[in-house]
Amino acid sequence: MVGERRREISRLTRQNSLYIINLWVLPTISGLASTQRAGFGFKPGNIMPHFNDYVIDQLIAPAFNLFFLIGGLAALLIGIGLVFKSPTVFRLFDILNHSVSTRTATKPLAIPRDSSQYFFKHRLPFGVVFVVGALYADYGLLTGAGNAAIVSLFNTTLPPGYVFWIVESVRYFLLVSCTVSIIVGILLVISPDTLKDVENAGGRWVSTRNMALGADKMNLSFDQWVAAYPRTVGLIIAFPGLGMVLYFGDQLLRQS
Repeated sequence: MVGERRREISRLTRQNSLYIINLWVLPTISGLASTQRAGFGFKPGNIMPHFNDYVIDQLIAPAFNLFFLIGGLAALLIGIGLVFKSPTVFRLFDILNHSVSTRTATKPLAIPRDSSQYFFKHRLPFGVVFVVGALYADYGLLTGAGNAAIVSLFNTTLPPGYVFWIVESVRYFLLVSCTVSIIVGILLVISPDTLKDVENAGGRWVSTRNMALGADKMNLSFDQWVAAYPRTVGLIIAFPGLGMVLYFGDQLLRQS
């Protein structure tokens, strides 16, 4: 029985490898080549022709093009404003340019909270729950419905072998997790000091506040450069913005 199951898994693995190559790798390569020939832009069917469905055609592609159209329009207006009405644009920047620090709001998240004392104080009930629950889960995973029966419940267009491979992987992952839970539960009951040593070895607190110190300070060097050369910066921003408006606007019109 075990040998037959291993041969079945090996066969499905080879089948899934060919499936992934045919479904993702080859279409991606051909799609990238066609994208390079056609120019930049998100065009449905270029990169993932096999997934050219309603979601991509009607949601992702229009949202992508609309996002860059709005960004290009904003860049065009700001560039024109810097060229002809720079004082007005600078007053607008002064209104919008506020520094918002997240260090105060996220400080409670950076404080370590040790719950192990309560955990070890009630180690017997926790240990029993871990062992009993994991044993019950292992029993269900080993003696429950087979993977073929589970695959038949999914209403999907993916090949059954591919779904079978995913279900089998999840089953083994849960089996390993339940086995670890059984070991932890037994250690809680008979040898809590061993579990404490493992926790002390791996339970190290790493705070990102020190690493990110100074990252929330305002850097106004770019603003000062824009204020010194408003017309030059305005032209640099306006022309790419105009190109984005024309290109992505045309893409939206073609998709409508």
